[in-house]
Amino acid sequence: MDFTTEMNEAINRGLEGFKLFIRDKINENSDYLSQFFWSPPDGLQMTVINFLVSAHHEQDEDAPTNESRNDLTAFIDCVLELSEDKNVGEPLHQAILAGKLQLALHLLGIERGVEEKTSFDVVTLSEPVSTKIKVSKYNMDRRDNEGRTLLAIILNIKNIELLRAILMIKPNVHATTSMTDFRVMFQPIHQAVVMDFAEGVRMLAAQGAQLANPLGPMKDTPLILAARLGKITAMEALLDFPGENLLLEATNNNFLEDTKTGHTALEELCNRIANSKEKVDAIRGVAMLLCQGAEPPVGEEMRELLSRNRIALLKAIDSYLEKKTELVDAFVNRCHVTESPLHNIVYADHSWGSSIRHLFGKPSDAAFLIENMVTRKYNRPYVEHSHGTPLSSATAESLLGEKNYLKLYAEFVRRYTQAYDSQIFTNRWSTMRWMIAEGRCDWVTVVNYARNHPTSRTRIIWGEMFHPMPKLHEDIEDRVDETFEDTRPEGSQRQSAMN
Repeated sequence: MDFTTEMNEAINRGLEGFKLFIRDKINENSDYLSQFFWSPPDGLQMTVINFLVSAHHEQDEDAPTNESRNDLTAFIDCVLELSEDKNVGEPLHQAILAGKLQLALHLLGIERGVEEKTSFDVVTLSEPVSTKIKVSKYNMDRRDNEGRTLLAIILNIKNIELLRAILMIKPNVHATTSMTDFRVMFQPIHQAVVMDFAEGVRMLAAQGAQLANPLGPMKDTPLILAARLGKITAMEALLDFPGENLLLEATNNNFLEDTKTGHTALEELCNRIANSKEKVDAIRGVAMLLCQGAEPPVGEEMRELLSRNRIALLKAIDSYLEKKTELVDAFVNRCHVTESPLHNIVYADHSWGSSIRHLFGKPSDAAFLIENMVTRKYNRPYVEHSHGTPLSSATAESLLGEKNYLKLYAEFVRRYTQAYDSQIFTNRWSTMRWMIAEGRCDWVTVVNYARNHPTSRTRIIWGEMFHPMPKLHEDIEDRVDETFEDTRPEGSQRQSAMN
């Protein structure tokens, strides 16, 4: 009798009859459970456990309870209890590859009663499940006959619950697996990026995956790989783990153009924008990288590309910084550095288009978007306790004690814009409005401008920021002059004292 027929007959005897059959076989041959047997129709070599996993059918939770299904879980448990080495035949690999995920979780000691989570939370898995997993006898780093690790197989199907369970047993998160016809060796972090599996990226990064280790002849770090392939969800997950290990300015080997000069992640995204490959996502990727401190591209052509898309880029930056408020100050301060590459990208330039805007008195919205990022951050209720009074409700007394020029300038721009928009007849060529729009202004410039133009709208708004509206018999100019020395930059105050 051949192996397949013998096994089917043993299964048909029921669980107790199957147990007797297995024990008799072991008594005849102590190596029976570790041996492989030819199996039709494809001539596969199978162990007893392989046969059972192959014949097993998952229980359908939506099916009628009286529907007969070939659930061999109890038979599989019987064989595993009698096996000296549970890894023979790689039953875990087999179950996952066959899509029998309920069985795979059962083999790991996780029952369906355990609530499935959809976000990364290894620590808070229930203690009973954690204990069962820790005593598992499966080798998490074992490979199947095609050289695949369990991590590689699970990442390929993007199953969060299985990945969490495997990571709790501390597999080697650096082990490579060949994933292409060119035999390129992928680490799990590279594979998660290619799959755009953000949760997988976060889990692996939290377990110490090498976030800057290059891949293949192209020498793509995980970040560059995400950028080049347009895997923006994975990129965002990588950027949740910033620091030196991420290497924002790393370059790859650009064999198609110049073997000496590769591209950074940001430059790879610029290429996607230029080629109109999922342009919106590519702009979002650029926005995230700039917010995290990445330098603009080196090439002038790429900088001009970003400048032409500045409004879409700033809207993407605005959306990202709404969630990452801790990055706002550093980003806006970098924008304020005049003649820097980032400054020239985000603010209106002196091109033909800028001349047209001047002609019609319609400045770019870019500068106002940037300053709005600051006012929004410091107007949030939860900011009050850690950063002082929200700007929108700040009194003159509270602003007098404010030493953060970034906040003061953003608040000035907000009030200036409100005052300008409230006018029936506006001066489209207002000097201060255009200075703000073209990035030629900051808090120091505002203070000096207010001093030198005592009848200007700037002077009035600047004065109102530090004193409430005066009574009718008070002279606003005198009150503004009293405040000026306290709000000017320290160097200007010292110079005034010497004169």
